[in-house]
Amino acid sequence: MATGLTETAQIRDWILREAAVLPGDFLRVDGFLNHRVDPAFVALAGAALARAFRGSEVTCVFTAEAAGNVIAYETARQLGAAALYAKKGAARTMARALTCRIRSPTKGVEQDLCASADYLRPGERVLVVDDFLHQGTTSAALGAMVGEAGARLVGFGFVIEKRPSGGRKALEPFGVPIVSLAVVDRMDPATGEIVFAPG
Repeated sequence: MATGLTETAQIRDWILREAAVLPGDFLRVDGFLNHRVDPAFVALAGAALARAFRGSEVTCVFTAEAAGNVIAYETARQLGAAALYAKKGAARTMARALTCRIRSPTKGVEQDLCASADYLRPGERVLVVDDFLHQGTTSAALGAMVGEAGARLVGFGFVIEKRPSGGRKALEPFGVPIVSLAVVDRMDPATGEIVFAPG
């Protein structure tokens, strides 16, 4: 790992080195983030997100099953908070399920996201995190669930944002900070080039 670089610079370098640009506006990061998981990368991303929200008194880090789980866990661990993920469908054992139906942009199917109101509680200070900000559909659904539970949403945090997909606009109405560690301005599947936004 490079030394003397900020966490954000290290994350960008890692993506440039290990990610692959695929046709259809997909960035494959399944070799280190959301299929085979590199603990060093997750620790780096979790530390950066925790630092960004350190003053927000987060009590719960909330994500959707399954790609966001490891990022939520590590961010929560570094903040001293609980980690909670919305399941795809309500388990028979889930009490007092909060449910939101979304369409998955990567799988192209509709699915229910469910979390128990026993664990997403009124008065909680909730940070929603995920591996990607693409169209914002999943994170907006999670933000709505936070409100339905009577908890307070304090922000959204992402490892990678694909700016051209417009997901940030879907989240801006919540009126909370949106932090993305690596913002992709454009990608070229023909050359494999990934261009990050300045900053």
